[in-house]
Amino acid sequence: MRYILFLFSLLLANTASAIDCDTAPTCAELGYSTEDDPYCADNGYIYCPLDYSYKKCVNMDCAKLGFSESDKTSWCGKLIKCKGNPAMTLCQNLCEIGDVYYADRTCGYAKDYDSNGSKIPVGVVVTVNTEGTHGKILALKDLTLQADYTFDEHHPFGGSVTLIPFGGYHYNRTGTHVYQWDNILSAFEDHDPWLWDGLSATKAAAAITTISIQDTCQPKEEAGKIYRDKFCNETPGPTAALAFYPEGVSADNAHLGKGKWYVPSLGEWIDAVGTGSTLTEKSNATHYAHYKQIYFEKIKTTLSALQEKNKAIPLADDDYYSSTFFDSRTFWTFNLESYKTMIKWTDWSYRIRPMTTF
Repeated sequence: MRYILFLFSLLLANTASAIDCDTAPTCAELGYSTEDDPYCADNGYIYCPLDYSYKKCVNMDCAKLGFSESDKTSWCGKLIKCKGNPAMTLCQNLCEIGDVYYADRTCGYAKDYDSNGSKIPVGVVVTVNTEGTHGKILALKDLTLQADYTFDEHHPFGGSVTLIPFGGYHYNRTGTHVYQWDNILSAFEDHDPWLWDGLSATKAAAAITTISIQDTCQPKEEAGKIYRDKFCNETPGPTAALAFYPEGVSADNAHLGKGKWYVPSLGEWIDAVGTGSTLTEKSNATHYAHYKQIYFEKIKTTLSALQEKNKAIPLADDDYYSSTFFDSRTFWTFNLESYKTMIKWTDWSYRIRPMTTF
């Protein structure tokens, strides 16, 4: 009996000790408030058991919050259901990385895209500001050239050639806005705005005067290179990107028409595969870019989902041109398999995926 009493006294002592050491949370700490919630439905409160003057809303007034039962599926890309009444919905037009961007300038989740609907997908969001109102989008497919290496702006994805040259050898492209090994890292560290201004860089590339050089302008082919006479006098890559506008969109559209799309700059490519990434080290002819895989995975998932609807083609594990100059004859490229940036001659041929802002 004494032994049982002894154990019982120890149990009480331990219980008392535990209670003494813990502090009970207050109603405010539990999320209750003494203030009325203007969006709470009638009798939608529960009360704090510690103090009935504190309450918490568990049944929101959907109508006061802007939700309605109207059918928004034909024009809204992102519907949010009200927790108080799932039949009532609200259109959320803010954009997130990985969203489908539509011709009506709204964003939506790829899983909600209805290929039988009226909305026209034109891109995938790759960067966005904290408010979700402005950012950049990549086109849903790579540009293609016709068999004679011309670009058809009315059918930008209808050609058979996916590797596009940037043109011939360029003159008078030294100094300003040229990024070589000795200044590329410092330019990123200083956040040189030109490294994130692909539109201006693409226009500059398209405007460059080219000249014919006999050794490189004779028609011939080599592994990894394509040479043609016309490349010495034209810049197919930049001009094709500036002439691009998505299928289903008017050429003179103020936001998505001709002249609004461009070849992404090196900084924009790095941001597209990982928001906030920068070049961090140099090894031989290669810079490495750190990236946040979660963002790029969302982008790839969206492109794959739209591919099933015949609206997109995933990004290739290949080199893509950037519009950032290395010197008078070469540009930086970005490889989406190795996540490395490299320098390539302008008369070689690589992929181009247009970008624009919203």
